[in-house]
Amino acid sequence: MGQVSIRLNGYVYNVGCQDGEEAHLYDMARHVESWIQRARTLGGAASESKTLMMAALLMADEIFELKHRQISPEAEKRMQQAEALIQTEEGRQERLARLAGQAELLASELERIP
Repeated sequence: MGQVSIRLNGYVYNVGCQDGEEAHLYDMARHVESWIQRARTLGGAASESKTLMMAALLMADEIFELKHRQISPEAEKRMQQAEALIQTEEGRQERLARLAGQAELLASELERIP
């Protein structure tokens, strides 16, 4: 198991990770540190906890936006096609139900004929 030392907001943290994931962890730490720096510029001379809270909110906002923007035009097109197929199938089921009802009426009428 690997271990790296990362620096966030002026503090050094020793963090464990899977072997081979050290570079990824360093990249993530640099990304988090950039959000901390951005939060500092937005919040002025704030306490450490407020700076970290602002950085967390900025990161959460980015994640929220990315999650809601993930649908590609191709996926959107496929979703529309699927919705159209569902509507077509629902129409067919309704028509089949009507036809079955009519067949039952005809059958009951035929049963009444001597």
